[in-house]
Amino acid sequence: MKLGNRLEEGVWERKYHLALERMESDEREFRAVEEVLRRLALRLVALVSAPGAEVDALLERLTAELRGKPSPASIEPLLDALAGVVTRLDDASPAEGGEDSATIEALRADIARLQELLATVSTRLGDVTRFLAGELEAARAGEGGGRELDARVREEMRALGEKTLAASDLASLQAEVNARLALIDRHFSEYREREDARLAAYRHRAERMRDRVEELETQTTSLQDSLRREHELALTDGLTGLPNRLAYERRMAEVEREVRRGAVACVGAFDIDHFKSINDAYGHAAGDAVLRIVGQTLSRELEGRAFVARYGGEEFVVVFQDTSPADAETLSQHLCATVEALAFHASSRPVTITMSGGITRFDRHEEATDVFDRADRALYAAKRAGRNRCVLL
Repeated sequence: MKLGNRLEEGVWERKYHLALERMESDEREFRAVEEVLRRLALRLVALVSAPGAEVDALLERLTAELRGKPSPASIEPLLDALAGVVTRLDDASPAEGGEDSATIEALRADIARLQELLATVSTRLGDVTRFLAGELEAARAGEGGGRELDARVREEMRALGEKTLAASDLASLQAEVNARLALIDRHFSEYREREDARLAAYRHRAERMRDRVEELETQTTSLQDSLRREHELALTDGLTGLPNRLAYERRMAEVEREVRRGAVACVGAFDIDHFKSINDAYGHAAGDAVLRIVGQTLSRELEGRAFVARYGGEEFVVVFQDTSPADAETLSQHLCATVEALAFHASSRPVTITMSGGITRFDRHEEATDVFDRADRALYAAKRAGRNRCVLL
């Protein structure tokens, strides 16, 4: 499109220069003709206004000869005589005045109008070129409207060239140029209206899409929160708030991989002593309260040092990571002493709670279930040894 515009501007520039040259040539020729006509007019005026029978006789004889069948032999003497009279009158006529400038001024005015018209066309075509070089190029790459506008403008420019060459006078040329430029303006206005409507529709769709995306993001966030809560609930014991058995099994799978890479870990199984008798004597509500208090105590005492979970019933499980068996046993004995010191009351009566535990090391060649089974055996060994104690196995 840029090359086409440059070619069209070159055509207009050449036409402009040719028009100026033609106007200058016509002006020179007109000046020469004007001089001849002026001199002829002076002679005719002199002839008409000159007194004397000689001129009248010559004119009557010339008229008579011309009305009949004149011959060169009869006309030439009369023309020579008339030329002599005109020569004498020409010599006796007053000095020739200045040139008649009215016609020349009219011609110059036409040239000025043509120059103004060509300047207007050049300016308008420059605007078209800049527009097409920028916005239209982008539109043509993606939208059919740009290509359609391009075709229409090219057609108007072609028609403008043809009409310019066919124009017979300056007025018709100016009218045709203005009409074609008006059509080009209308094409651009229609294109802009279509583009504005298209952009408005696009913005509307974009806004609707953005609102929909925000709605989906909100729904997604809500769903993620719901799933996270469901996941937490699935891994949390509803009574004590501790991780449940499923959470413990997942943690043990991780610990098993770490132990195989050389990490040190121990597992402790803990059970509340005589829990059934608490339920029987004080009711299940009291038993639930005991489970909550013991779970909170274990979690508080081991916070940041071990993983605590409710395994099931009145049994809890603790995973000691980066802890030697001796240190794990020491911590477990401390837990038993802390539980025993709890001030628990049921039916306004103090109730003593004790806990037993079994501790074992997680060997790198073992499965997680094997480690728990050994910790459970150590727990029952502590029960048999009198309860309220821990056994390392």
